[in-house]
Amino acid sequence: MIRTLIVDDEAPARDELKYLLSQEEGISIVGEADSGPEAIRLAAREKPAVIFLDVEMRGLSGLETAVVLRTVVPDALIVFATAYDEYAVKAFEVGAVDYVLKPFEQARIRRSIGRIREYHPQEWAEAAKRVDTVLTKSKIIIAKLPVERNGKILLVDYDDIVYISTQSGSVTVVTAGDRFYYSGTLAELEERLLNTSLVRVHKSYIVNLDKVKEIIPWFKGTYWLKVEGVPDMEIPVSKSQIKGIKDILGLK
Repeated sequence: MIRTLIVDDEAPARDELKYLLSQEEGISIVGEADSGPEAIRLAAREKPAVIFLDVEMRGLSGLETAVVLRTVVPDALIVFATAYDEYAVKAFEVGAVDYVLKPFEQARIRRSIGRIREYHPQEWAEAAKRVDTVLTKSKIIIAKLPVERNGKILLVDYDDIVYISTQSGSVTVVTAGDRFYYSGTLAELEERLLNTSLVRVHKSYIVNLDKVKEIIPWFKGTYWLKVEGVPDMEIPVSKSQIKGIKDILGLK
């Protein structure tokens, strides 16, 4: 059975797609979402293999949602749904696993499901990477980080993050008033957060340099950082990072 999630902000479109998918053997619809945040929450819980995702949604668009979904369920295949004509979706045809046009047609849905069934594990992984490629080419940048707390997936604005730390393999995201869990690694976050104010300053810490309020010189040219919102916290700066951090902060 192919576990499938349907995402569209219009109920008639969801109902139509659900009906057409129900006519195909081996399809298990594990959820329906009417928004990007709801899709992210359901995907994290249900771990679908395939996501039919509307491109033109209110609020968080389909492409913006896809960026976060690729982090939450990296092995899922995404099929974009759109009302654009075929010429307008050539980018999806090249980069995504598949696309379906509105109004939906049974024959087209059947072809899409047939294409998905034919994927072998390696092809499945390659297809998922093609989604990343088309999203990167589209220059979709979401300044939010998907984090977990009490079994829920939340989106935290980059600007609200004070620092991120890792201990015993567990990554904690800290804001001025809260703490969250991140399912990936600090190295993955460092790459994701390139060209933002969130910078790796130590093997165990990423700090929002916009939140630094005091720099404390220490022995042998090392430094500690004090940050806004977490007054008792002092964050070490690795020797290898000192020059880069001083350049960013304008220190001599």
